[in-house]
Amino acid sequence: MKITYYSCLLLFALFIISCEDTHSYLIKGNIKGLKSAELYIVSSKDLHVDTIRSKSGKFTYRGVSPTIDPLVIYMENGDAWMTLWAQNGDKITLTGDVNYPELIIAKGDGANKLLSEFKEENLSLIKEKCDLRDKLHARLKNSTAETGLSSDVQLSSQIKNVDQILKTRAQDFVEAHPSSIAALVMIQDYIFDVENASAILPYLNLLTDEVKANPLYDKLYTRCSNDLQTKAGQPALNFKLTDTRKDTVSLETFKDKYLVLTFAAANCDFCEPEYAELLAIQNTFPEKELAILTVSLDENKEDWANLAQEKGIHWIQVVDGTGWNSEMASRYNVLTIPCNYLIDKEGIIIGSKLRMDSIQTILSEKIKKKK
Repeated sequence: MKITYYSCLLLFALFIISCEDTHSYLIKGNIKGLKSAELYIVSSKDLHVDTIRSKSGKFTYRGVSPTIDPLVIYMENGDAWMTLWAQNGDKITLTGDVNYPELIIAKGDGANKLLSEFKEENLSLIKEKCDLRDKLHARLKNSTAETGLSSDVQLSSQIKNVDQILKTRAQDFVEAHPSSIAALVMIQDYIFDVENASAILPYLNLLTDEVKANPLYDKLYTRCSNDLQTKAGQPALNFKLTDTRKDTVSLETFKDKYLVLTFAAANCDFCEPEYAELLAIQNTFPEKELAILTVSLDENKEDWANLAQEKGIHWIQVVDGTGWNSEMASRYNVLTIPCNYLIDKEGIIIGSKLRMDSIQTILSEKIKKKK
């Protein structure tokens, strides 16, 4: 009887383990260099957040996902993160260094296997890109002399060269694996260009219907479509917004004027130099010929109000309070800020994702300056 009893217990335990294997996924991690023991795992599908603790960089996590979905693991209090793909039945092993999150390898089956192989094959290139990027960020943060400008340009050029090599190899990867979710990740991580999002369309078209059913495809296709709709020569997309003076503004508001449409935020360091340039543009051209509209992506309207007062901004401003969830920003394919468009008197986009000096040059050809 005892043998039968223990045999039943063993069979029951094996049954439970088997169920766990097929009704959940398992992640085992060993990440070097972690200073914070806490990690946060976020399910991109429902934004569910789990907090786990690592010990000497090691941790185990079991989750549930009937379909293959992205998980984002945040480390070092959110300063570093990585994405992997998981579904029930997967056993995934993570190894790497928190100082190089792009190089953390997620070993497993399916998409993770292909993605880890790509990383391992291009390990030196990806590490070179990370080192160059960190070096450039450090220089930009600490640089005070103009003498460092040529070095910054050189670093940027080196990063672009590495990016182009990785992009070419990612394109080959997509052509070789059009039926894998990994191809979508390659498009997102290595081929997608915020300045020319529609360039990914040929690679999206290569994917099988099963891969296209993934939400990431819809996200990338939407960005691609939005980019096509906001290129120079396209009619500007209409809008109806309430500005900081409680007035309603739309594309019709700026009829018979050139419109500089800008997207910014109070906490955007790269936006700050442009406010003075916009003031210069406003002071250069007649008000009857030119209007400026800034859409702030701040969630806290007071943040923008304080900045506007500090910088002397008195052109038309809109703060919808939704941050990066702004419908206006989505429609105009705003992926980074600052982001600037120039729209002519007929409501046609004549410049997208422009620098301020380019806007100044175009306007100088179109409008007579103030006397």
